[in-house]
Amino acid sequence: MSFQKVVTNKPGAEGSILSVLDQQALVDSPVMQKNKVTKPAKPKAEALRVLDLNKQFRSGFLRRPIRGIQGVSFTVTKGEVFALLGHNGAGKTTTINCILDLVHPDNGEVNIFGSASSQVKSRSRVGYLPERPYFFEHLSGRELLAFYAQLLDVPQANQKRQIADILDKTGMTDDADRPLRKYSKGMLQRIGLAQAMIGDPELLILDEPMSGLDPIGRREVRHLLQDLKAQGKTIILSSHIVPDVEILADTVGIMCEGRLATVTSMSELANQSSYEIRIFDEASVLGYTVITAGDVEALRGTLEKCRLENKKVLAVETKRSGLEDLFMQVHAERKEA
Repeated sequence: MSFQKVVTNKPGAEGSILSVLDQQALVDSPVMQKNKVTKPAKPKAEALRVLDLNKQFRSGFLRRPIRGIQGVSFTVTKGEVFALLGHNGAGKTTTINCILDLVHPDNGEVNIFGSASSQVKSRSRVGYLPERPYFFEHLSGRELLAFYAQLLDVPQANQKRQIADILDKTGMTDDADRPLRKYSKGMLQRIGLAQAMIGDPELLILDEPMSGLDPIGRREVRHLLQDLKAQGKTIILSSHIVPDVEILADTVGIMCEGRLATVTSMSELANQSSYEIRIFDEASVLGYTVITAGDVEALRGTLEKCRLENKKVLAVETKRSGLEDLFMQVHAERKEA
């Protein structure tokens, strides 16, 4: 139950708020819940399973070890948007490269739609956008997509229609016949996303898909990814841009120094709320004082106390825990450790 600016100018109006809380408490009561008929939810099928993934690199004449990733484990269900969030160098790209078998992990297990990632067939249903896409610069955008369509054995009869549709969705129709060497960084990012969509893959793995895009481009790509999710596509993306992840992701894995520090559901994070109650106080410079309640029960108690003491409640506001707060908390804990 959330409240956004419940404002009143009359003392005792908090009683109406209490009645709403009491109604919610009745709905949530054991008696009501016992009589509520619910169907057991079917478990969602897995699109990707990563188990204890490790990779260490060596560099220089002495082959000194360089940190890669350690003990990375997570699961992505079909139709989910899963985001790897972390600073540059946290291990996001290495994780993705190991998932796609572009880099062989030292140990660990990766399964894509039930098949080991080392098997070529496991990647036949995957579209991939690398962090720094590089394409043949003499080709036009349309020619590049036709080239990838042939590699993926897209039927000749469907190629033109599919390419035109993807160019339209990525906003590249007007520039489709220009050579890639004349593309800006943002345009290359868009055509890279377009090539990841060729062949209508079930799983999209996108490494920093917003890189190089201006605010308008980022918004358009977000809408495109939301449309793909609505079509039932599974999307795995990496990013260091918290607002984009908050909008797009269902589940977020925060990476720090090569480790997956935590995995959190965005819906659960949204439910972690506290409440601020503004109470009229003529002695205060602001004209009110603020009391914080950690949950609904504490909110109910505070409002009841205000009613008994005849204090005027000006507003009740919900304060939700944000992904940025969690991200900073994880990094602070890792730094202390």
